[in-house]
Amino acid sequence: MKRLSVAAHTLGCKVNQCDTEALLTRLDGIGCKIISNFNQVADIYIINTCTVTHASDKKSRQMIRRAKKQNSLAKIAVCGCMTQKAPNITQELGVDFVFDARKPDDFMQKISELSNYSGQEDESSYRRSAGRTRAFLKIQDGCDRFCSYCIVPYVRGVPTSRPMQEILGQAETLLANGALEIVLTGIQVASYGEDTNDATLALLIEKLSSLTGLIRLRLSSIDPSAITGHFLSAAANSQVICDHFHLSLQSGSNTVLTRMNRRYNTTGYTQAAESLLKLFPHVAITTDIIVGFPGETDEEFNQSLAFAQQIGFARIHVFEYSTREGTPAAAMPNQVPDKIKSERGKQMRELAAALQTDFYKLQIGKTVPVLFETETAPSAWQGHTTNYCPVEILCNKNLANTICQVKITGFTENSLTGKEHVK
Repeated sequence: MKRLSVAAHTLGCKVNQCDTEALLTRLDGIGCKIISNFNQVADIYIINTCTVTHASDKKSRQMIRRAKKQNSLAKIAVCGCMTQKAPNITQELGVDFVFDARKPDDFMQKISELSNYSGQEDESSYRRSAGRTRAFLKIQDGCDRFCSYCIVPYVRGVPTSRPMQEILGQAETLLANGALEIVLTGIQVASYGEDTNDATLALLIEKLSSLTGLIRLRLSSIDPSAITGHFLSAAANSQVICDHFHLSLQSGSNTVLTRMNRRYNTTGYTQAAESLLKLFPHVAITTDIIVGFPGETDEEFNQSLAFAQQIGFARIHVFEYSTREGTPAAAMPNQVPDKIKSERGKQMRELAAALQTDFYKLQIGKTVPVLFETETAPSAWQGHTTNYCPVEILCNKNLANTICQVKITGFTENSLTGKEHVK
């Protein structure tokens, strides 16, 4: 009998990517053929959706329609946050399966029946990650912060931490499969262990740092609250943690932060950033900033600009505020007109580009280890430094999944450039 072919497309955060990867591993384990290119014809298309913004919803719907056009006879399966927020939308689009990627047993049973599979599911843990340079490792799910603009706590549920031994076991498997770098991901990474009272993010860093074969340990987005004394101590003693921290900000105005229900102010944020800079002299601090939050005045926006300049971010992801029905911010007065949001977004992105250029200039002349991942053109390789700057060099050797010393000689709009440093 023909093997069922499966193609998947993931929108949104790294947590969704981890959920999709775990799902594909299980489908592989029951004999499905995994197709890496979503644009190819498949028997089953899986779309893991995102609903953080209106644009996310739109992209999710577009991917569902694209799958149906590619193969009208294919089964369309949809999971992710949009299905939790608005399940009727997927039904209207003619989706065959709507399921929770975190609890896919019912879905797996249906696929097993379609493929007439009746054997023991082969879950060779995360073997699909074999040969991958950077591996994402989910350590928790859910969030209880309830920022006033965010729909995520309503669709992902309360924080749930994975058992530490389970995480360590998966990390060892990823390393055995060739990963040199592990990225810890979650919806609210800083809250790891708060629901169990037997673990902390700092303790997890300590345990992971002792694993044989781990060269780099990186964190996805964390709140300033994560930068505790214990965290700094664990980071200082780790030989593998990367000097790049995505420290969530959202606004550089204290009054806006209060309306957002963020649990810090600019003073606390500055203290966290300065602590990291003291520990890692070449640290890259990156962040997210929302412009046009309800009620944001010109003065508050200018405060946000000035604060971003003060911190000197290496990179800023800029978002125009997007109304999410069901959140407190959606009902707030003084909603900012789209035109003003767009203008402020343009200003913030211009500042972000200038700050990135400033940070790139500081890297010129340094010789740094680069973990190479992809060949972007014949003899052209791209990788990342420990502080997550993209680097491109020309080299005739195969550099995939290797770490090489590179002397940084310049930069383009999107990456550093350099040459391999041979002693």
